[in-house]
Amino acid sequence: MKNNIDILMLGDSLIARGEWDTLLYPKKVVNLGHDGDTTKDILSRIDIPIELKSKSIFLMVGINDMSGYKSIDNIFDDYIKILKKLKISTSKIVVQSILYTQMKLFNKKVKILNSKLEIYCKEHELLFININDELSKDETLLDSYTTDGLHLNVKAYIVWARLLRNYF
Repeated sequence: MKNNIDILMLGDSLIARGEWDTLLYPKKVVNLGHDGDTTKDILSRIDIPIELKSKSIFLMVGINDMSGYKSIDNIFDDYIKILKKLKISTSKIVVQSILYTQMKLFNKKVKILNSKLEIYCKEHELLFININDELSKDETLLDSYTTDGLHLNVKAYIVWARLLRNYF
């Protein structure tokens, strides 16, 4: 399995629920998304994505940290730890924006954290993809792309995958 993987998807339920092997076919994709994951959970298993030696790692995590009332600074600090550890791998690291929800309280935090992540990525020559440009309007996840105000439907995953195809 090593050195054969094109894309490794890493994150929470938003990653986990995507049928990435189908959506990104013919690329060979491994989905390491887990429902409920936080930045701490990713850190606790960070050796796995490094050991798999995929060509690219697409990362999105953070919304569950917010629901746990973690500060934006703490979430950002954990993100930086993740990115620094991933950088030792030979994989191309791609940071995807945390998605807006239909909950305004979360979206204010999402906007701030995404801004910090985008700046960090520019400063450290990492690719940052703003998925929200396609799935949201006025900093809110569109009704047509969600099942519950947070999680995505098939239509959203198709749009997301189409966007990702521009980066490999």
